[in-house]
Amino acid sequence: MLNDNAFAQMNRLRTELEKVFGSDLKNYGSAQTFPKVNVWEDVESFLVEAELPGVNFEDIEVLVLEGDQISIKGERKQSEIQPTAWIRKERATGEFERSFKLSSAIDVDSVKATMRNGVLQIRLPKADAHQPRKIEIERGQ
Repeated sequence: MLNDNAFAQMNRLRTELEKVFGSDLKNYGSAQTFPKVNVWEDVESFLVEAELPGVNFEDIEVLVLEGDQISIKGERKQSEIQPTAWIRKERATGEFERSFKLSSAIDVDSVKATMRNGVLQIRLPKADAHQPRKIEIERGQ
C-alpha cells in the first residue's frame, strides 16, 4: 500500500514531467478532448468557439438538437504525406463530436456559424421567450 510520502513523490514527478512535456499530462493519459471549445453567454445569445486547425470547412457539421443543444461533428483527415517513421505524433485524426446542453432554448432560425483561421464561431441567439423584458409599471390609484 502506498503511503502519503509516495503520493507526494508521484505528484512531484508528475509536475516535473508536465514542465518537460507540457500540460497534456494533466489528463493522466486519457484521450484529449477535441475540439477545444469556449462556450459563454451574454444577455441575447450563447457563443461557442471551437479550435479546428487542419479541419476542412466542408468536413464540419453544426446541429441544434431539441431546441437547447448544440452539436459539432466533423472529421480531421489524415495528411496525404505518409512518413516512413514518426518522430512525434500529437495531432489526432478521424471523426469527432462535441455536444453541449444550454440553459435555455435557442432561436434556431437565427443561428450563425463562421470559420476563420481554424476557429469555428457559432452565435446561438436565445429564443424570445428567454430574452429579458422590461416591464412597464403602471401608476396605482
